[in-house]
Amino acid sequence: MSGTEQAVALVATLAALDTAGTNPELIDEITALEQLKTAISARQARLTDTFAVSQRAELIQAGSTSADARRSVCAQIALARRDSPHKGNRHVGLAHTLVHEMPRVLHVLERGEGSEWRATLIARETAHLSVEHRARIDTAIAELLPGWSDQHTAQQARGWAHRLDPEGAADRARKAVTDRRVTIRPAPDCLTYVTALLPMKEGVGVYGVLHRAAMTAHCDPDDHRSKGQVMADELVKRVMTPADGEPEQPAVELHLMMTDRALADRDDEPAHLIGHGPVPAPIARELLTADERTRVWVRRLFTHPGTGDLLATDARRRDFPDTARQFLAARDQICRTPWCGAPIREADHALAVSKGGPTDLRNGNGRCTACNLVKDLDGWTTHVDDTGVITTTTPTGHTHHGRPPHPPESVPWETRPRIRRPGGTGGPAMRIEIHWPDHKISRPVSRRSPPDR
Repeated sequence: MSGTEQAVALVATLAALDTAGTNPELIDEITALEQLKTAISARQARLTDTFAVSQRAELIQAGSTSADARRSVCAQIALARRDSPHKGNRHVGLAHTLVHEMPRVLHVLERGEGSEWRATLIARETAHLSVEHRARIDTAIAELLPGWSDQHTAQQARGWAHRLDPEGAADRARKAVTDRRVTIRPAPDCLTYVTALLPMKEGVGVYGVLHRAAMTAHCDPDDHRSKGQVMADELVKRVMTPADGEPEQPAVELHLMMTDRALADRDDEPAHLIGHGPVPAPIARELLTADERTRVWVRRLFTHPGTGDLLATDARRRDFPDTARQFLAARDQICRTPWCGAPIREADHALAVSKGGPTDLRNGNGRCTACNLVKDLDGWTTHVDDTGVITTTTPTGHTHHGRPPHPPESVPWETRPRIRRPGGTGGPAMRIEIHWPDHKISRPVSRRSPPDR
């Protein structure tokens, strides 16, 4: 019985188990399963390193560069583990570290103690050290690892790194200042995380200013905001209104995909904000009618009458490179590679032109930069069928299928029952300005009649 067959049998065995037992027995089984997860991660590390060494040698022998071979290996591991290419790269690096430089930590994992994430923290905090220094840390902390939390593991590994190579740690801290940046990512309930990575002194200073503003507000009995709310409001105020006067009006462009009924007929089908995700229909309409200075440009996207899949964009606004990219971003929403989930950075051919792929939207796809590079590497093949499903075949012959997510879809105008909401007068629901390059149509849209096609 091969290792793969035994692993598949174990999955089936676990799925067949019931949940009967006393409370102490349930806790014991949960603990045992956690140990099993850790031991499995150790097994994955050994298999990953063996595969990486073998596959990299094969690809280089076939003519690939060392960088392309590593990129291909990491992408294959990512698909095998149903992870993003970024995590695939991390898995390959961790496997190499554990197998070749920190075998004692790997042995702890094989016993079902510690966790894969804590091993990752150790590898991260010691990445800049020599093999000899890593070996000393491996010997020093391996047997202590089972009793450590995530935070304590990272702190201990970092402390050992600073102790063994103080000058290197200092140089690393100085160079890290060049990585300062501000990033944004989606948060639940139509919020966003705006994160600033700053040098320690400046970061503490910024927090201190916002904290003092919050403490001052708490002295006002008429201010009922929480400390966090005051700090958030103060941050926005200081950034958007650096001097006295009216707040600055940022030039922001949002790409919001919603059905015609959700836009004009108060249908409840959620919209999709590109780069963020689903947005409740009422919030989407509020974004479109925020104030008189908000300009709304409408581009029609055509869907298949049977499947609802996006097929094309409005020809009246066809500036192919830009329009095609926006269409693909709206259709694919995130990188088309299965389990990647990264934002779309490249709008390109799914099947490369050099391999016979046509230049049309059906053969287009949105991907992150890493995945767009991987799909054209030696040994990788891509097939696009008539329904838009992209089948990717890796150098080992494994296939992975990916199709774009379904866009927002409301009940058609002709069949949706008319619902008279309390207080409804039958008059215009909202006023929409539709802008085109050549002309502008401004008209009230009623809940009772469909908009112009």
